[in-house]
Amino acid sequence: IQQRQFNKASNSTYCIFMVNKPYAITCSVVAFYIPFLLMVLAYHRIYEPQKHLQEPQQHPQHPQEPRQHPPDQHSSHRMKTETKAAKTLCIIMGCFCLCWAPFFVTNIVDPFINYTVPGKLWTAFLWLGYINSGLNPFLYAFLNKAFRRAFLIILCCGDERYRRPSILGQTVPCSTTTINGSTHVLR
Repeated sequence: IQQRQFNKASNSTYCIFMVNKPYAITCSVVAFYIPFLLMVLAYHRIYEPQKHLQEPQQHPQHPQEPRQHPPDQHSSHRMKTETKAAKTLCIIMGCFCLCWAPFFVTNIVDPFINYTVPGKLWTAFLWLGYINSGLNPFLYAFLNKAFRRAFLIILCCGDERYRRPSILGQTVPCSTTTINGSTHVLR
């Protein structure tokens, strides 16, 4: 610890945050591994019913022949929407895991290998996790049309070309928004 604390280049010392094994495990499990497990379970529960919707249904008398019902437009649109939502959730969750996993794996491993992980690697893994927070608005904007439009309106100070045309032909001022058919004033 003394060797890592002393910076020979600048002839000064700096603070190193070192945790013991129980704290490293507890902190990592509570902050990352339990939320990760809950996200995987939630994603599985969301994805499983959708998977069954895509499988062809069988006739009771002829189990080998799929039913020949034409899909109605509503169920087809709903399936596309649910598929897109599942993909979006998978991408968001995947980025979260890829960005934070190196930090939390290192956080648990480092105390068990006598704190030999280089400081620069620690810093890189921590910043990779922070990058996830900065990445989320762009992921949502890329994956969701409504979010992308709202994001562009905010970034471009309400530029009219990013607004949806109003039913009445009027443009909605920047200080109001319409949610489910009702207009709300933003203050």
